[in-house]
Amino acid sequence: MQFLAFLPTVTRPQGRVPLPRRILWTAVVAAVYILMTITPLYGASPAARHEGGAAYQLLSIIFGTAYGTLAHLGIGPIVIAGILLEVLAFSGTLNLDLDKREDRLKFTLLLKWTALGVAAVEAAAYVMGGQFGPVSPLAGLLIVLQLVLATLIILLLDDIVSKGWGIGSAISLIIFLGVSRQIFLSLFSWDVVVDAGGRTHVVGLLPALGAALYDFFARGDASPLAGLISRQVTPQGRQSPIYLPDIAGLLSTALLAYILLYLEMMRVNVPVSAARFGGIKFAIPLRFVYVSVLPIIFTTYSLLLIGQLLLPLYEASPAVAAIVNVIFLPHRYFADAATIALHCALYISLAAVFAWIWVQLAGLGAESQARIIARSQLQVPGFRQSERILARVLERPINALTITSGLIAGCVAALGNILGVWGGGAGLILLIEIALQYHAIFTHEQLLEAYPGLKRLLVS
Repeated sequence: MQFLAFLPTVTRPQGRVPLPRRILWTAVVAAVYILMTITPLYGASPAARHEGGAAYQLLSIIFGTAYGTLAHLGIGPIVIAGILLEVLAFSGTLNLDLDKREDRLKFTLLLKWTALGVAAVEAAAYVMGGQFGPVSPLAGLLIVLQLVLATLIILLLDDIVSKGWGIGSAISLIIFLGVSRQIFLSLFSWDVVVDAGGRTHVVGLLPALGAALYDFFARGDASPLAGLISRQVTPQGRQSPIYLPDIAGLLSTALLAYILLYLEMMRVNVPVSAARFGGIKFAIPLRFVYVSVLPIIFTTYSLLLIGQLLLPLYEASPAVAAIVNVIFLPHRYFADAATIALHCALYISLAAVFAWIWVQLAGLGAESQARIIARSQLQVPGFRQSERILARVLERPINALTITSGLIAGCVAALGNILGVWGGGAGLILLIEIALQYHAIFTHEQLLEAYPGLKRLLVS
């Protein structure tokens, strides 16, 4: 696999990089990606940057994309390539042992080439599908090359962060930035929408609140203030309404975020004992939300892909129109009860199924956890020190937590879509998960900075 090593890469630092410098490099990576989201693709139609529909807006939250720019594909090719290769690796198809350093290196190189291949295929499909407007063959080729190069830049940004120069991973950082951007715009955007009646509406909730308060105190008109509770607007030239950030969405976002944080802090303790330390007893905490990020990405991406494929038939078939409405929920909490119920059922069932599949394929099941515990020479009190017995003991709680976490993720995502959560239900889950990950990383890094000897103790 020598040819795989032709791609540029970032070398690891010689020693431990101080925390302030790692924060600086992480900020640089974030700034570079933000610049990519505002750099238009050469050769694309200028209007292409403003033609993203509702489906693309949801995908932009998950994959950190920006329509018609260098970040048009975002981290989508990398996430898809990673999921594909991890499934192949854990199923034994790739014949790679990820516990070995050499095989991990091969996996990383394969991931990069696969991501570039996925980017090329996606970019070519977008060009041929007319997403960038009418372009010549040469301009289409240039667009494909730009998007492949942009994917390579994102891979290098991830190398910078994940190899010790930064904190966490660039993939998580980009997702975090994408969701945070949506919430920031929901609060502060000064863009305006003109409805069919010629009235102007400010998109951001705070500017709209300021305008409504001015109308109330200067003119005694309270209707704009009351209208901020739920804002449904039909823009000029469109028949379907859109939803602008409103107070109901803000309250829903805060409430669901609190519930998610509470559930994320919950743990299910598995009692174990260490025979080599005189049988001392302690507990291994398993997260109550055992797995939620990847299942909800699978669920959202699958539903949006199906919805996009069915959109061209929306007007031709009432049955297809009903399915698309269930997926995209265009009328949100004004939809009929059957549509809302089916929307919830789709998200909840698919998230539970994908959670189960991912745990089995990604080495998070009872057998894998039992293997880790056995290697640490731990055992469950009252049972022999055996991987098979440990797996049997762990099977029930892990299976229950897997299904439960999938159901919770699907339920939160569906409720977020229904209640108008800023960034979407799936985006809120990703935001909370990644924020908690960064909190744990910063806490760990601060401990190592304060107590340098702690690293030697942890390694030993």
